[in-house]
Amino acid sequence: MNAFTLVFGALAALYAWGWWRSKRHGRGWPLWRLVIFVGSALAIIAVMSPPLMHWAHTDFRGHMTVHLVAGMIAPLGLVMAAPMSLALKNVPAHWGRRWVRFVSLPPIRVLGHPVTAALLNIGGMMALYLTDLYSAMRHSPGFALWLHWHFVVAGCLFSWAIAGPDPAPRRPSLEWRFGVLVVSMAAHATLSKWMARFHFPASVPLDQVQQGAELMFYAGELPEALLAYLLARQWVRSRYREPAGARGVTP
Repeated sequence: MNAFTLVFGALAALYAWGWWRSKRHGRGWPLWRLVIFVGSALAIIAVMSPPLMHWAHTDFRGHMTVHLVAGMIAPLGLVMAAPMSLALKNVPAHWGRRWVRFVSLPPIRVLGHPVTAALLNIGGMMALYLTDLYSAMRHSPGFALWLHWHFVVAGCLFSWAIAGPDPAPRRPSLEWRFGVLVVSMAAHATLSKWMARFHFPASVPLDQVQQGAELMFYAGELPEALLAYLLARQWVRSRYREPAGARGVTP
């Protein structure tokens, strides 16, 4: 049992307990949020299991599959399940006030800014695939473990900064977040094309790079399209269903 199994197994259990407790006390919580959170946690556990990790270590296509699930698709599900909102429903009110103060701290606001999140997410991929870092990762288990955690956390941070439903005081406007998302989508597509055309990473056979880059290009569009849809839905709600003073604030 590895660290990913322990951490995400525990998180799934805690989320299920929070859902059950909310339902028991008559507050309710959507079942679909429980399903996507537990499903996303199980997806990370699955792709980080020894068999798939071995495939990812020996085949670039396997690596890209793991990266797409653990760094893009599963983080979107975890964030859209609104785990912090569920947690705040199950703790005393003063914990909610502490959370608001915490996310209002300047370092946290900088870290959670869409631009910072995009740099950590897309910038991390560029650094890994366009330099010798990928080769170094294959020869260093400790560095590989750190990079896997980085992509999971960066993926969650990016999804939350762009369209997360959990509370975030002083969040940039919807228009600003949409602009960052468009730039990130373009950078992601450009990276995959550079990899296939200029043979990055160079330490990987070209056919694997081309197939992995193709997988990255097409499969990566799904979570990005979902983020764009969620932002568009928030924009519509902010203009036609909410008071003018609530514009730019995620419901």
